[in-house]
Amino acid sequence: MNPPNRMRSGFLRFAGYLVPLVQSLPPLGVWTGLMTLPFATYLIMMFTNLPVNLTSALSEFFVPFLILEKTFVTIGLLILVYSVAYLRIKKKEGLVTSGPYRLVRHPQYLGMILSTLGFTSWSVWILNNTFGIGFLSPSQTIGVWFIELFAYTLFAHTEELFLSRSYGETFENYKSQVPLLIPFFKTNRKDLNVLVSILIPAILLFVLINVQV
Repeated sequence: MNPPNRMRSGFLRFAGYLVPLVQSLPPLGVWTGLMTLPFATYLIMMFTNLPVNLTSALSEFFVPFLILEKTFVTIGLLILVYSVAYLRIKKKEGLVTSGPYRLVRHPQYLGMILSTLGFTSWSVWILNNTFGIGFLSPSQTIGVWFIELFAYTLFAHTEELFLSRSYGETFENYKSQVPLLIPFFKTNRKDLNVLVSILIPAILLFVLINVQV
């Protein structure tokens, strides 16, 4: 076995034992904490970075400006809450392929990405249009979001190693029919899945930042 294959085999074995171990813990256990860590870290960094306090930020949510950003935040949070709740209800039945899981295989990650995409564009506007100065520049703020985006793309693939081992052909059939993170984009090529999962949100962020109203 050549070195790349040995590394891949070792990673598969590691993920195969690690993921079911942490997923067998209570809902607020290690795996849930690990999945929410990038999202929680992002929110903490954004709210401590901005030259406004939390109360002011929340009150500004209802002011009619940056409508697109607030739409992304709202839709993302709704997808996140709905998909997590749906998974909790259906998980005992086996592999969940209905509800929001008919559109993408990881709707909870899609929700986090969309909501933080809106927050990022909103944060960039605040940093560029107020007198306050955050400890992150606008470009660094965008960089933090990209780190989160890469993290959830990696989490999605890691989870699928476990799902493939657990459900075999059932999961592979589901995987061939339902996109990874981006609705309506289906491919079995991992490189294209990764590229599109990063490129489409990046394009959306670029558009939001350049059409802020």
